[in-house]
Amino acid sequence: PGSEYSANAQYWLGEANYVSRRFDAAAQEFEKVVSLYPDSGKASDAMLKLGFSFYELQQWGRASEVLKRVVEQYPGSTARQLADGRLQRMRMEGRQ
Repeated sequence: PGSEYSANAQYWLGEANYVSRRFDAAAQEFEKVVSLYPDSGKASDAMLKLGFSFYELQQWGRASEVLKRVVEQYPGSTARQLADGRLQRMRMEGRQ
């Protein structure tokens, strides 16, 4: 804690859980990045993956809310493009 690498380490804890399909644990770790390190370079990616985790947990409302925040807060970013893509997919699936 307090290291310049804390946000990065926290993000990768989330990512490890995400790729292991432990989406509840992933969401918890990504939420920590978003809340504890909002100014870090990993914040936009963590918020995106938080939305993706909620999607995988079939929590459509929460997924949509978080992904819309990515679109609003990180214009011009790759995270925004990926969030737009997932929101479009959710609309096509009738999950928004």
